[in-house]
Amino acid sequence: MRFFSKKPQESESRNPAPDKPPLPSVRRMLVVVDGSRPALDAVDYAIALATRLYCELIAAFVIDTAIMDYLLQMRILVKDEREDFEQDLEKKGRNTLARVRSQGEAHGIEIETILCKGRLHQTILQTARDLKVDTIVIGGWHEGSTLKDSSSVERQLVLDQAECPVIVIKTPDTNKH
Repeated sequence: MRFFSKKPQESESRNPAPDKPPLPSVRRMLVVVDGSRPALDAVDYAIALATRLYCELIAAFVIDTAIMDYLLQMRILVKDEREDFEQDLEKKGRNTLARVRSQGEAHGIEIETILCKGRLHQTILQTARDLKVDTIVIGGWHEGSTLKDSSSVERQLVLDQAECPVIVIKTPDTNKH
C-alpha cells in the first residue's frame, strides 16, 4: 500500500485546476470615508491592505447633495440652511480627508483624497469607474440601521451595483445586548 500522492500526469502539471482561478491583482483601491467609526475602521483596513499589496489608495468623501435637496424640497431646510449645511459638510470632508492622508503618511503610503458631491452610491460608483479602481472598501452597517439610515441604504446600493469587488469592514455592534 502506498500513502504518497500520485505523481501528476504531464497534462495535469501544465494546466492548473479549473476550479481555482488566479487571485485578481489589486492596483488601485478606493476607500469611502465619512468620519464615522465604521468608515475609520475601513480606512485602517484599506491602509493595511494597501501596504501589503503595494497598491495605490484613494480616499473619497461624498457630500450627499441628494439628501440636502430632498430636505429642501420637503421644506425641512430653507435655501440658506442648505447652503450652510453643505459648507459644514465640506469642512468636515476636508478635515476627514486630511486625517486620512496623515494616517497614510504615518504608515509610509501616500493616499490620494477626493471630495465629491452627489448621491452617495452614484458618486462612488462613477468615481470607481473614472479612476479604474480594482476594489472598493467601505465601512459596514448594522441590520437595524438599514431601515432608518439613508446612508446605509446608499452603501448597500454600492455593494449591489459595483462593477468591482467591494470589501465591507464590519465592526462589532456595541448596541447589542
